[in-house]
Amino acid sequence: MATRASRYARYLPEKKLEISLFPFLSIFLSVMGVLSFINILSSIHSPQKIEMATELEQGYKVAFQMFSLPDGIIIVPPVSRLKDLQEAVSDQDVKDELASIIVQRKQFIADIKAYKGSLDDFAVAPNVDNIKDLLKEIRFINEEALKHNVLYEEFILFGIYPNGGKVYHKIRDVMGYSKDAASISIGLEPLDANWTLNTDGAPIVDADLREVE
Repeated sequence: MATRASRYARYLPEKKLEISLFPFLSIFLSVMGVLSFINILSSIHSPQKIEMATELEQGYKVAFQMFSLPDGIIIVPPVSRLKDLQEAVSDQDVKDELASIIVQRKQFIADIKAYKGSLDDFAVAPNVDNIKDLLKEIRFINEEALKHNVLYEEFILFGIYPNGGKVYHKIRDVMGYSKDAASISIGLEPLDANWTLNTDGAPIVDADLREVE
């Protein structure tokens, strides 16, 4: 039978080890405050526009850029290294075809440089026949480069702006049944709304081009 003292001991308050979280919370809040301050300073002093060059290279692979926007696409073809391929070709008909492609692409880049408005306004709805012609052109260039042992290969790099997925999928649908697209590599780059084209910059070599297939 329990004694009076043992029964009384059951009801005595137990001494518990208490740990104060105040020092931890104080340090945590201080760190959060500093990080928030740095983030504010960064947003104030950082440039509001991120620029992309019209020429992107990764080794011998050169990007044929297609920027997918909500209302259409902007096509930025590479030009700078096509002259080397043209000089390596012996067939005059092929030389003339490459010369024509170079002229057309230079004019396209000139139109982009001359345009001063928003990228959204410069975009055009993708035309199935035009896309098929571009795929045929890229395949022709790649085959001639391979035939003449020139280290040059064009691949399509899609830059997808917010809400540009519908246009992107329309182009991929065309590529899905095109024989010319079967041998063309594909790259994909999600873009922020603040990214814009830099038409005056030098080619970016060994760029980080994501998901190149």
